Amino acid sequence: MLRRLRTPLLSAGGLAGAALVDRALTPKLSPLSSVSAAAGGIGSVAIFQYEICPFCCKVKAMLDLHGVPYETTDVNPLTKGEIKAWSGGYKKVPIAMLGGEQVNDSPVIVSSILDRMGSAGVLPPKELSRFRSAEALEWAKWSDEKLAVLLFPNITRSYGEALQAFGYVNNVPHFSTLDRLANQLIGSFAMWMAQGKIKKKYGIEDERAAVVGAINHWLDDGVGKREYAGGSEPNLADVAVFGALKAIDRTDAFREIMAETRVAPWYERMLARVQPGRACTSRQ
Repeated sequence: MLRRLRTPLLSAGGLAGAALVDRALTPKLSPLSSVSAAAGGIGSVAIFQYEICPFCCKVKAMLDLHGVPYETTDVNPLTKGEIKAWSGGYKKVPIAMLGGEQVNDSPVIVSSILDRMGSAGVLPPKELSRFRSAEALEWAKWSDEKLAVLLFPNITRSYGEALQAFGYVNNVPHFSTLDRLANQLIGSFAMWMAQGKIKKKYGIEDERAAVVGAINHWLDDGVGKREYAGGSEPNLADVAVFGALKAIDRTDAFREIMAETRVAPWYERMLARVQPGRACTSRQ
């Protein structure tokens, strides 16, 4: 029986890992003048996600910060049943439906939403340029390619920690008891087994030391003495890093990162500005 499960286990782990090591992007600035203005500017927004995907969290953080209403649907990591029939074979998350149009891949999703908000006048050109400045884009890329990569081995150091990270499936209302059990046990095991491969692929020796060093680099060279990397207001870089950390906030790794670095004050400022979930119209 275990031999028969080995292939789907590894497949699930690769997918979960891909969601955490995938590409990303996300933005925000000062809150919009009104929720209706935001909704009118870009149309309806639906996000298909994994709750522990940093790139999904970045897209949601952008929407929350701007007050743009959106709906979320958690995708079953093992079956992809929520997207399989209509996604055209695309199996990664996030996937966004923007006014009925399917948009894949978090950088494309974020860019599409920002462009729509700019075209609708929701974000003035000057604000839009400031938000995704060249420096902000560079740090967002760093978050995608460096920080997000480090998070996966940090939340899967042991089977217990992998179980902890995957525990969110128990709170997804539309998952059956079998879905929850299979994802909690099989998905967690697969993520734990993939940990060593991720470390080897990216040359990570001490995952905790590496992520602490990365966070301190962000604070020293990205944020500096300012409130945010964007100055007095967050920019794309702030939201990218915030989204990555928000995705793992239920884990021991997150608590240790908060204790072992100086990131907590910045993170708390971002948490207050973003107010995660405030623009979400329904969670499925």
